[in-house]
Amino acid sequence: MMSWKRKVEKLPFFWYNQTVMAQKNTLTPITVLFVQWYYFEAPLSFIRGYFAYAKAISEIVPFVFLFRTLLLPWKNIADRTRMRGIDLTRIMEKLSLGLLACGVGFVVRVLTICMGLLAQFLLLTFVLTYLAVWLLFPALFLLGIGTCIQSL
Repeated sequence: MMSWKRKVEKLPFFWYNQTVMAQKNTLTPITVLFVQWYYFEAPLSFIRGYFAYAKAISEIVPFVFLFRTLLLPWKNIADRTRMRGIDLTRIMEKLSLGLLACGVGFVVRVLTICMGLLAQFLLLTFVLTYLAVWLLFPALFLLGIGTCIQSL
């Protein structure tokens, strides 16, 4: 009769784990693998994440489109009625409506561009700060342990 350990070892999950544990990186010490992950793989994944978020912000705030349409009227609001003759009040109405629509469009687009640039700047600042803390944490940790030991 088989013991329960033998029965468990025959399960496919444990076969997979035993083969992986037996083959993967047996010649590389764990500290080397950790340093490789901590200083190379993890920061690269942070940078990839930054570019993904920056691209998402760029898709949410279409900078090129906003700059291209900066001086166009807001929501294409324009007076399209035809004028017959010279009517000074009608000309002033069309001019004021056109200037007001263009002014509103300009202000809204400039504010949207500023908000998008602020979001990009904040994202970049956060990622650079996070990356600096991530890379300097081991040194700061060892410095803190050394300070604690010295104070004893």
